[in-house]
Amino acid sequence: MQDTEQMKWALLIGTLAMLMMAFFVISFVIYYQKKKFEEEKKLNEIEKNYSKLLLDTALNSEETERRRIAQDLHDDIGTMLSLTKLSLNQLSKRITENGEKEDQIMRKAQSLVEETILHVRRITRELVPTTLERFGLAEAIDEFIHKLEEGNNLTICFQPGEEELPRQGQKIELTLYRIMQELVNNAIKHGQCSKIEISLEMSKDFIGLRVADNGIGFDPDMIKEGKLAGLGLLGIESRLAIVNGTVQYSKNATGGSTALTQIPMQAVSNSKPEPLHPFRRERVTL
Repeated sequence: MQDTEQMKWALLIGTLAMLMMAFFVISFVIYYQKKKFEEEKKLNEIEKNYSKLLLDTALNSEETERRRIAQDLHDDIGTMLSLTKLSLNQLSKRITENGEKEDQIMRKAQSLVEETILHVRRITRELVPTTLERFGLAEAIDEFIHKLEEGNNLTICFQPGEEELPRQGQKIELTLYRIMQELVNNAIKHGQCSKIEISLEMSKDFIGLRVADNGIGFDPDMIKEGKLAGLGLLGIESRLAIVNGTVQYSKNATGGSTALTQIPMQAVSNSKPEPLHPFRRERVTL
């Protein structure tokens, strides 16, 4: 009888010991998996931040190169063209009335130089939009579409929103402006459209840019499959990744396509946005 009781206690103690051992093993496995998950999460976060930093650096380098080219065009080539124009004007005054043929050649040369100066000015402003820095996103978009409509059989409507858009940080404004340029160029080049509608939408937390066209459109599902990378959509995604923005594409029922970009608001208060292209002191005004 006593042996039976001892066996029961031994079995009970052995069972408890095994249960405790199993509990500690399970707890250790759970703890190990939790730590492993946290480490993987931290690693993914580090990789994400690193990729974001690389994108930011690449885009900053691109904008810096744009500024450099624009500055060289403005200060060097622009100056030389202006001096050439002055020289031609002085030479034109020396041509006598008998030199009719020479006068025609001179006027043609003056016209070509004047046209070249206008082209240099246009290219400089397209590389670095001065209006964006001075007056904000709405004014820069309005200037862009008015220049685009000149000489083109194209109608572009722009709705800046009912409320005045507060100034955003340089990166936000420049991102939205570049995305707008890319979407409009895509609509013209690939969408074969005749009308484009651009609007700025503002909510409590987000600023939105909507670009819609009446062209042939495209299938938004093809974007997910990576079949429309040639449209510059990857560049849009890269820019938005830096500012935590999103973009959604949809096909219009009446034809064409719509792209809606949203970026968290980052209003700049009591300060002017950082200049986009601090030119050196101008020597000759084009």
